[in-house]
Amino acid sequence: MKIKKILVIILLITILLSLIINLIPVTTNKSYAADMAKGTLSRDIDGLDENLYPGYKQLINNLRAKHSNYTFLLYYTGLDWNEVLTAEYQGHGYSPKNLFQIGTKYNGMWICPICGNKAYDNGSWCCASKEALAYMMDPRNSINESDVFQFKDLAGSDVSYNDIARVVSGYGSYINNSEAIQAIVDASITYNINGYFLVAKIINEHGKNGSTLSNGKGYNGNYVGIYNYFNIGATGNGSANIINSGLSYAQSQGWSSIRASIFGGTAVVKNSYIDTYSQNTFYYQKFNVSGRSDLASHQYQQNILAAQTQGSSLKSYYGTSTTASEYVFIIPLYKNMPSTACSRPDVSKANSITYENGVIQNISTSLKVRASANGTAIGALNNGEKVKILQRASSQVGGYYWDLIVSERDGTYGYSARATDGNQHIVSTGSNGSSSGTAGEKETDSDSDSDSDSDNSESTDSLEGNAKIEGTNFEMLPNVTYETIKKTYTNAVIKDKNGKEITSGNVGTGYKVTINDTTYTIVKKGDVNGDTSVSILDAVAMLNSVKGTTVLENEYKSAAMLKNNTDFNITDVVLLLNYIKGTTKLSL
Repeated sequence: MKIKKILVIILLITILLSLIINLIPVTTNKSYAADMAKGTLSRDIDGLDENLYPGYKQLINNLRAKHSNYTFLLYYTGLDWNEVLTAEYQGHGYSPKNLFQIGTKYNGMWICPICGNKAYDNGSWCCASKEALAYMMDPRNSINESDVFQFKDLAGSDVSYNDIARVVSGYGSYINNSEAIQAIVDASITYNINGYFLVAKIINEHGKNGSTLSNGKGYNGNYVGIYNYFNIGATGNGSANIINSGLSYAQSQGWSSIRASIFGGTAVVKNSYIDTYSQNTFYYQKFNVSGRSDLASHQYQQNILAAQTQGSSLKSYYGTSTTASEYVFIIPLYKNMPSTACSRPDVSKANSITYENGVIQNISTSLKVRASANGTAIGALNNGEKVKILQRASSQVGGYYWDLIVSERDGTYGYSARATDGNQHIVSTGSNGSSSGTAGEKETDSDSDSDSDSDNSESTDSLEGNAKIEGTNFEMLPNVTYETIKKTYTNAVIKDKNGKEITSGNVGTGYKVTINDTTYTIVKKGDVNGDTSVSILDAVAMLNSVKGTTVLENEYKSAAMLKNNTDFNITDVVLLLNYIKGTTKLSL
């Protein structure tokens, strides 16, 4: 009898607990409100916290409702939105990371007010403003029918010969031919990479009817029969430098046929971008936020519209194709984004700034430039370096006043501590200035008309942070000249590789400098052939040494060790190519 009572009590308790549980709101499925760890790739669109990442969910769901074969993956970059913009907004007056061509739709607030109408590349490109950068980088502006394909995962081969022939039928013979079409299909299969992506990349580089680098006719009597379908290694200011460097690189790789160039270029894009750095979408190749390399480094091109343009092309190629059953899109998420999508720059409004001229002083080594006040370090300033002070901080962060500056030496843009330990570092020179960009005539880049293959950095007035004595070597960065050395060491005697004393200009690896009766061998970082410049030829020499076809020794090997390790490898080659392209810097 007692047992029966116990069983009844247990049953009543069970029923009561069941009723209580059913009345309590279920909250366990709302754990998504917490942010996810940096690097997380998630399929949980419905679990996206709209307070942290406003506006994404509705845009994605709109497309999912229309396309059952669209799969979206969220990539939690862990990056602060404002730091991302600052890191991308670099190279002013030097080699900007983001360029565009002025037109009816791209003017006014699209123009960088720091650079104004200064011309870059082949002379027809301008530096893009921070407003333009925010608009193009904000994923919410591209999660729509026309632009979402810039986020498409580029892995996988899903096209046939007929597919490629169909999409290139309206283009020039450089790509609309059986050799090119078959090479694209075969490269797609060999490297497990989207064939339409290859088409979009090639056409974006060479246009509708091709260019000098894709026609095999050479340039000024040189490089006949050489092709560079992806414009890899084509860098510099002015058409001559760009063409010569691109064809020189292609020749060093043995790209003496259309097929060889397409296969070789595909291998570079696949290995150097997709596999190594997870830049597996057009967006990641233009704006590198994948987390596998330094922020805003290793980016395929400067054209700020590249990802959007190539994505739209990719979508149009799939328009009548039925071979692909599923499309996977990878959407990057940033912390601290504005509540609504960044607006398109106003083409009717001039973009202008005022600034205070300044100079860096009282630095023992270098002054860090950061992506935000007390944030991620993205560059450094040296004693005597001239800067434009764009904004003086009115309050402290982390115990310092962080002024917004841009370097006049190499265009580094960001925040630096005005003073540390009682020493003033960002000092006004007593004058102010202003600059703006309009739709008028563009300024001519001083290097754009030069036929010489010169370094992509200006000379410096100081050896501080740019040179050092290491044993019997005098190691230096490419921006150091004879004049720089003589300013610090007035009694220095510099001789070239033939023992002839020089009295001005560039110096190179293998030169000798005598200081206070001690002679050192000059090691100019990146100048591995000792011709005093840092160019694509040096990258070719390094690559050949890595491949084992040649050997770099002594000071020339030291010049190739750009990562400052005990040897060099393919990552040093990539670093040099990015330096030549103007997307990164070298250091001692």
